[in-house]
Amino acid sequence: MMFAIPTIQVRLTGFAPGAPTLMGTLNLAALNLADCLGAIGGAVALDAGWETLSTVWAGFVLTTAGLLLYVMTVARVKPAPVPVRA
Repeated sequence: MMFAIPTIQVRLTGFAPGAPTLMGTLNLAALNLADCLGAIGGAVALDAGWETLSTVWAGFVLTTAGLLLYVMTVARVKPAPVPVRA
């Protein structure tokens, strides 16, 4: 996953060309939040008394929810045009 972070940063900069540092900070915060939610999802599955394989299903559900949220967001937001210097 770590190899994808620079690519994601560059792509997201198109959505906020005036504040690339803020966009990078929000991206890393979102990645940290996703890590926390994944750990919580696995812990909840284990605490419910399900087998250890249930943590995989919890991760699948959380990943699917994140992808759906991404698709819905990208469909509504268009990146700002990047000014071209002559």
